[in-house]
Amino acid sequence: MKIALTTILVLAAAGLAKPGDAAVPTPWRLTLADTVEVAAGPVTIADVATGAVPAAAADLTLVAAGKPGTSLELDRRTILRQLVSARMAAGVRLGGADRVTVIFRGRLVPGDQVRRLMTEALQTMLPAAEPGAPDTWLELEYQGGDLGCDGAWDLTPQFSGVLRPGRQTVRFRITDAVREWSVPVQVVVHHYAEAARLVRGRNRGDTVSDRDIVWEWIDLADGAKGRVTGRRSFAGLEVARTLTADAPLLEQDLREAPVVLAGDPVELKLARGGVIVTVRGHARRDGARGQTIPVRNDLTGRLINARVAGPGLVEWRY
Repeated sequence: MKIALTTILVLAAAGLAKPGDAAVPTPWRLTLADTVEVAAGPVTIADVATGAVPAAAADLTLVAAGKPGTSLELDRRTILRQLVSARMAAGVRLGGADRVTVIFRGRLVPGDQVRRLMTEALQTMLPAAEPGAPDTWLELEYQGGDLGCDGAWDLTPQFSGVLRPGRQTVRFRITDAVREWSVPVQVVVHHYAEAARLVRGRNRGDTVSDRDIVWEWIDLADGAKGRVTGRRSFAGLEVARTLTADAPLLEQDLREAPVVLAGDPVELKLARGGVIVTVRGHARRDGARGQTIPVRNDLTGRLINARVAGPGLVEWRY
């Protein structure tokens, strides 16, 4: 019996475990600090301890995040409960402060200030005002509220070039001492232009002249898509559909007036390489300058697709 007992004691002293024996946890001490200062988060066991802690427990998150410029308190029971939930409480002994005050570094930038700085950053990207027009301006819809920043911070538009009239999304890159993130905002650019409005009704196919038009200032952000804007000549143009008096004139309402009509005799220039031959032909459809229309070659009777080059003149290259 003495030999057997001695053997057992030796084996136990040597740390040789028998099948089914439970591992004995290594005792460790968690000494809590009175006050700690951290970034926005997360707050871990390592942050609230005054000394070394096991690596497995060091990264345990106690608080996911906090707003810069604010603070909170963590008591021993709360910390122990989280250790238990994470199955990391074996062998732990708590000491130090009964409560840890956690202070989140940084500050909160008021949302109104963020909105103002974003608006100022976009001012140089506005389209230049038309001569005689009201100044171009923008509305910025920022829904982010107060901005939490750690240390020095900055915002930069993730856009270059000129903003278009109307509503659009612009993203801002925001950076501080520890991180970088992106924030989308809605921007409405109010840009003014002179737009055409008919002073009398016009039937489909009627030509348009300056006496048919009145020009009015409009805000292109207010559903003005497709309007004819910018004073210009309407020579050679006709309306593509019947329009009533006082109707706003749209780009799609205008088309080039035909310079060749269906049935008109035309000069048909046939070009091949450096050789050009002109024969007589007849247009089979109305055509504006630059359009391709079917033309009958009077010499051969053949029907070809020729490009309208001008009044009474069409060309075909083969």
